[in-house]
Amino acid sequence: MERMILAREEDRGMKKECYLVIFVLSLVTGFVGIPIGAILSAVMQRVLKDSSPLVQYGFFIGAIVVAMLIGFIYGRKSVDMKDHTVCTKCKGKMLPMTEMDGIFQIPAKGEEAYKDPLPYLAENMMRVPSVSAISGGQRGCYVCGYKCGNCGDRMVRIKDFLPRRGSCQDKGTYYFSYTEFLLARGKEDFIN
Repeated sequence: MERMILAREEDRGMKKECYLVIFVLSLVTGFVGIPIGAILSAVMQRVLKDSSPLVQYGFFIGAIVVAMLIGFIYGRKSVDMKDHTVCTKCKGKMLPMTEMDGIFQIPAKGEEAYKDPLPYLAENMMRVPSVSAISGGQRGCYVCGYKCGNCGDRMVRIKDFLPRRGSCQDKGTYYFSYTEFLLARGKEDFIN
């Protein structure tokens, strides 16, 4: 069992992991730059016959640095694409619509599965004040509404979990369009 990670903590945690991936990607592309730098250095040695070692090594190291920068820029772009708080329409940053995530109890118990999460969650969520207020054996969910800072598009993220003795077991995360979820729910209590 692991400690329950709130939606906003998950956002920050994903960014830290992604920056590690970017760093490793830039190192890998730096290794690709080694043969390119060696070839460039050899060519420049023939062109500039009486050049200093600093100039010769500059072409070698320069190619590696350029390859690492390309890897960093490509990796940074990939991380932004994978970030779940990026708008699917305009790729703008999605901002939380409330200060806190809503906590709800759902009737699913233990390992019980439900087929279609949108109608099931929308119809069966009951607001509770805290995770400790969820009845024993019952599952709960964190609900967070997001709004795009550029185009105004909205979405809802729901994280289903099973609380167990001070920790929570993740049962899945679902993303719905705000309008679609609001129509299925029939009321806006998930963003208050």
